[in-house]
Amino acid sequence: TAAADLICDSLNDSFSSKFKFYCYHGIGHGIMMAHAYDLHRAIATCDSFGHFASDGCWQGVFMENVNAGMTGTARRGIFSKEDPLTPCSRIEEKYRHECFINHGGYLMVFFDNDIQKASSACLNAPKNSVPSCFQSLGLLTTNPSWQFAITGNNDADKNVDVALEICSNFPNHGKNNCFMSALDNIMNYDEMNLSKRALPFCEKVTGWLKEECYRQIGINIARQVVDLSQRDKLCDETPMRYNSHCLEGVRI
Repeated sequence: TAAADLICDSLNDSFSSKFKFYCYHGIGHGIMMAHAYDLHRAIATCDSFGHFASDGCWQGVFMENVNAGMTGTARRGIFSKEDPLTPCSRIEEKYRHECFINHGGYLMVFFDNDIQKASSACLNAPKNSVPSCFQSLGLLTTNPSWQFAITGNNDADKNVDVALEICSNFPNHGKNNCFMSALDNIMNYDEMNLSKRALPFCEKVTGWLKEECYRQIGINIARQVVDLSQRDKLCDETPMRYNSHCLEGVRI
């Protein structure tokens, strides 16, 4: 705990909260490895941090656990051949979001990359975790490697179009979660290069209110950019009629 705080707290105010969160996320991966993939021991170590740091740590632990589950190297009894939502559906509620938000890759392996079956399985998650389950799959839709696994497409120029097509296979009330996470993943990787994929995504998305799409761009800007004037300047890149929605997201 002391070593993790020494490393992650060294990030000064010129870094947004995203980077400190990701620092503890990385620590979580290491903790899971150090505990030889004993999920419950790793979670307990994360619990020794403060809340914000624990949350990031849990995320890293669960992502590393899914990595093991996808490669068949997880500890026995952690995953289930009968229940695709295990262990996320069986752990304490406070851990479920970080578990489910990382569970998408395992669901895709479980259902042999059938996005319709994987997303339908999310309907069986505990009620408050259904959105997180959908979002975990939505994050995959704009990832080029997962696009190829799901659709066979490897044309980077069609990344946005393919993502929107993949989201169309989700159950109706999961589509909005898919769109939101698809955009989140775009902005995580493209960062503030909005013209590359984020703005085209919002321009093309249908079935999700455009206002919500541009508001989500603003939310992502706030997560990554510390300078307030720079946040507003980035929102100026959005179409004028949606500029106020981007600014609203920045200020949430």
